[in-house]
Amino acid sequence: MLTKTRATADPQPPADPRIKEGDGRAGVPAPSADPGPIALAAAKQILIIDDDHDVRALVAKTVARAGFRADIVSDGEHGWLAFCRNAYDLVITSHEMPGQDGLKLIERIRAFSKEPPCILIAGDLPSAESFLKPLVGHGAILEKPFSPSALIEKIYGLLLHGNVTES
Repeated sequence: MLTKTRATADPQPPADPRIKEGDGRAGVPAPSADPGPIALAAAKQILIIDDDHDVRALVAKTVARAGFRADIVSDGEHGWLAFCRNAYDLVITSHEMPGQDGLKLIERIRAFSKEPPCILIAGDLPSAESFLKPLVGHGAILEKPFSPSALIEKIYGLLLHGNVTES
């Protein structure tokens, strides 16, 4: 199932222990005098893939508050179909999902194209990060629990500057 969102997202999801709470602003940076990133954000299309409703809702809300457009799907196979039908500037996917997991999805995307950058959301990765990083390629790994501001930092780093800062 493909859901589109622009400036709205799901209602406030219930608290999830895997996600660190932010400062009440969902981690969205305060508007600056430079409208460049905000104007550029509105032109960017993001694909969000996660089987966990609460995580999917938080990511969608964070992305929408930052001004990005997003398509949202709940599994890897529907994520692949959406990727094949649309042009995305960024893919955000959960690592652990039933069926096609996020890493296999990124491998499929990379076999097709070096773009777009991908963010792999995963828990308990420290031992596997060195193995996963080359597979993710031009992208980032975001370990759970994460804050909305950490997600936005990775998105801005990849989309606006072509890189990310490691956390």
